[in-house]
Amino acid sequence: MPGPKNLLVDIWLLSSVATALVAEGLADSPLSVDEFALYGLVSDLGPVTATQLSQWTGLSPTTLSAMLRRCQARGELARTTNAADRRSTLVELTEQGRAVYEAALPALFNAQHRLAEHLGLPDDDARVALQEVDAATRAALKLPARPYRVTGNPPADTSGLTDDQQAEVREFVTWLRYRDGAR
Repeated sequence: MPGPKNLLVDIWLLSSVATALVAEGLADSPLSVDEFALYGLVSDLGPVTATQLSQWTGLSPTTLSAMLRRCQARGELARTTNAADRRSTLVELTEQGRAVYEAALPALFNAQHRLAEHLGLPDDDARVALQEVDAATRAALKLPARPYRVTGNPPADTSGLTDDQQAEVREFVTWLRYRDGAR
């Protein structure tokens, strides 16, 4: 078997299988995985401009514009004039769009739970590591920072413990989080 691929291939593989995991849960939803993720950004951070969405997602303006038109045609997104810059519009979910998005959320929670069952480290730790890769990728593309940051939990003081003891502490912390439903 050939040696390991480079980091960008690893990221592409992860993106592909993560998309498949979410798509499996969205099988009964009218939303594609990309639309679902876009609705999440607009729901949490909107109203936003198409330029912001393009920068956050890395989607080309033409690809994003086509997606926005499809969603707007279904009555799930609305565009209004941006008072701060009349040359642009603000994108936001309509009531129908919010309802479609919220109906699809259990699929995301289920996919996240399925992932967490096999992850082997706390979600927050994985998200912080992925955020570092995201930041480096954005810097390479000269894109602005992501629109939100994830902070990890401060590590427990495990100085003086053996490697095996430190691993046991991490496992116990993970178990406590799952036992108490903290994800």
